[in-house]
Amino acid sequence: MAKNKNFTFESLVPTKSSEQTTPATANQPAAIVALQDNGPSTKVTFDCPNDLVETMKDYGYWEGMSQKDIIIEALGVFFEDKKIKERPEKVKMRKKVGRKPKALKAFLN
Repeated sequence: MAKNKNFTFESLVPTKSSEQTTPATANQPAAIVALQDNGPSTKVTFDCPNDLVETMKDYGYWEGMSQKDIIIEALGVFFEDKKIKERPEKVKMRKKVGRKPKALKAFLN
């Protein structure tokens, strides 16, 4: 025999109380949340030593954080007390280096 289950539905419109403590930002410092909401983002791929990756995964598991959040927090803390000089515009506008997208390769050939 099926049990009677009572479900509660939450509003899709955010309320003041739900805006203050969202699950994704509940465990994060305000500085990290500000870094994440800073506008458009860029995907980054790089090699990292396996022991650091395993340590990050272990930390993320027990703290309930994603790998992305851990890296953003670490970079935020790293650059917190540093004075950074911007690159020249000429360097910023330099052509990107790397593989061409497959669609562009087919078009050029």
